[in-house]
Amino acid sequence: MLNSFSKRYEIRIIAIFLASLIVYLAIAWFYHAEQGYYGTMEVPRFADPWIARGETILSGKLLYRDIFTTTPPLTNYLFLLPVIISGWFSNVNPWATMAFMVYFSLFNLLSALLLLHIPDNRRDGFYAAIIFLLNPLTFGNAVLRRQDESVIVFFIALSLFFYLKKRHWRTAVSIGMSLMVKLTGAIMWLVVMIESVKFPDDKISWRKRPSITWQNFIIPPIVSFIIIAPFLVKAGRAAMFWDLNTGESEHPFQYEGVSLASLWNRFHELPQQVPLEYASALFIVGVGLTVLFIMWKRYGIVRDFAILMGMILIFTPKLHTGYISLFIMPLALLVKPYKLLPLYMLMGITAIVADFYKWPIEDPAVALGLMVVTMVLMIIIVVRITMPKSNNE
Repeated sequence: MLNSFSKRYEIRIIAIFLASLIVYLAIAWFYHAEQGYYGTMEVPRFADPWIARGETILSGKLLYRDIFTTTPPLTNYLFLLPVIISGWFSNVNPWATMAFMVYFSLFNLLSALLLLHIPDNRRDGFYAAIIFLLNPLTFGNAVLRRQDESVIVFFIALSLFFYLKKRHWRTAVSIGMSLMVKLTGAIMWLVVMIESVKFPDDKISWRKRPSITWQNFIIPPIVSFIIIAPFLVKAGRAAMFWDLNTGESEHPFQYEGVSLASLWNRFHELPQQVPLEYASALFIVGVGLTVLFIMWKRYGIVRDFAILMGMILIFTPKLHTGYISLFIMPLALLVKPYKLLPLYMLMGITAIVADFYKWPIEDPAVALGLMVVTMVLMIIIVVRITMPKSNNE
């Protein structure tokens, strides 16, 4: 009987996924494509050179040495399938763009299925999966914006699933792999280690504490090193995608996207601009205090990750809208017990609309206003999930 109910939930999730995908594809092609957002039929426009990187790999050449990229290696290998499909159609629209839209969306489905199986109560898991899929940012980013953050969201969801099921080897390996998709995976690794820290007043001893396993500490960097090592050997410094001296790389100490300071600087001249040094210092202090806070409180891995992720998004100078999906995913598990549904959906709407005002509308003042609303909603949500559930019932 339980398996039957579970399968029904999975079928419903797949049905909602397909319906959402069709709706967003229709919006993309009947509205945004008409505005030239995805380029022309003959020359597709991509924000990231996925096709060039994929073709480099398929031709037997080496990432970093034979083509410049600031993304971790696993990302580029994961994107080979849409590159191949796009190549079947000579890399022309609509097929070139649609191949990536559908591929990125498939990771939304995988994340939703993981959310279904994370709670012990399948009904709670189904609710989390559905609201995750229905949040405007989930498909808005993967389809309308055609961005790849759904991939790292899946790897974080996978790590979260394995950790909560106490499969520590798999947790460690999936975290290590996530680091080679995007360095954002380090946030999950940090939270797992925080969950494993023992303070003198702990009532549970180190040996008996179920979350503590040495695998979670040392396996992730080993897995990451195994993946990156061949590129470091053959490409040298060019393979250091975390290099702080390289612009548009994986580190957060740069202005990009829809962060408040970045948008402010777009329509202000010196000396009214916010110096990057100030924004970076605020980021370090804000995130550091948040880490200390969750180390002190330790609400549990889902709430701790959501709190830390939310505060990172608020303070980071580098904020692409898709990064907010990393907040949307774990938050889906908390929406029901903390009664966050209106805030959850509104945050997704304001974030994705702000991204379009950043580009192609190019009105940074409106984008900034929308992102201020988004950040306020984030702060309210973070505060709410630090409170006991009974306070919200």
